[in-house]
Amino acid sequence: MEEKLAIVDSKQYGPPVSQDDPGFGTKTADNLPGTVYIPETGYINDARLSTQNVQKACEARGGEFLYNTEVTDVLKKDGCADGVKLKDGTKIHAPIVVNVACPHWYQINEMADVIGGMNINTRPLRVEVSHVPSPEGFDYNNLGIMMTDGDVGNYSRPEVGNNVLIGSEEPDCDDLDWVDDPDNYNQNLTDQWSLQVMRQAQRIKGLPVPQSQRQGLASLYDCSDDWIPIYDKSDLPGFYMAIGTSGNQYKNAPAVGIMMAQLITKCEAGCDHDKEPVSYEMEFTKRQCNIGFYSRLRKINKDSSFSVVG
Repeated sequence: MEEKLAIVDSKQYGPPVSQDDPGFGTKTADNLPGTVYIPETGYINDARLSTQNVQKACEARGGEFLYNTEVTDVLKKDGCADGVKLKDGTKIHAPIVVNVACPHWYQINEMADVIGGMNINTRPLRVEVSHVPSPEGFDYNNLGIMMTDGDVGNYSRPEVGNNVLIGSEEPDCDDLDWVDDPDNYNQNLTDQWSLQVMRQAQRIKGLPVPQSQRQGLASLYDCSDDWIPIYDKSDLPGFYMAIGTSGNQYKNAPAVGIMMAQLITKCEAGCDHDKEPVSYEMEFTKRQCNIGFYSRLRKINKDSSFSVVG
């Protein structure tokens, strides 16, 4: 670990504790018991650009996008989904509707009247991400790596401008900030910003904690009961869901799109996915993925990390 990142502190500090705990910042062992290095992995550091790339690819194949447009109802005909109604009264008819509304999923599912048929639900969770400068004299943009670190309770990665981006892995000592209204929540940085940075400073030697110049953002996860997504049909024929992605599924979007297309195709051809789950063959690994794992009817998965790690 020290060979891969020269400024790393490899002592053990966990399990994570709250900032007012007397043991905060105190090592619990001389070394971590071990680490895993995955050279093939990575991250997307420009969500807006990557989303625009998907948009352009979709438009090149005939897809169309509407912006600043609110859906006010899910249309139904003969007991099946029949499209959506917009705030300006426009009706868009379609035999297939997919709810990918992120923290607003609940409102869309209410319109479709399918919430009663779900055993797993999701809730908006307010989260903060901290941005701080790299330790002085260290080129974190080129030498830094993505780290998921249960010992200090954070994940981190390089950010543009030789900064370090830091987020929480939701250890037991962190208070989770569930939000009732995804259009009305506190978007200011709080003491959680400082807590995350100080925890990360245990792992990265010389990491600044610039309290007077806090940078970062506060936004929402779409978080399921067990932090595992729901990729599934619903009780309304023609209405499908890709929700509960909880901040950890972004890179998977292209594969999930193909998987959802296969699920929809099979279900529309008469497959009873609830009784005989559709299996998806992954393009490169050729492994079979049982899409029923992501069912709305599943029991809470006790093997989950119950965190952004999924």
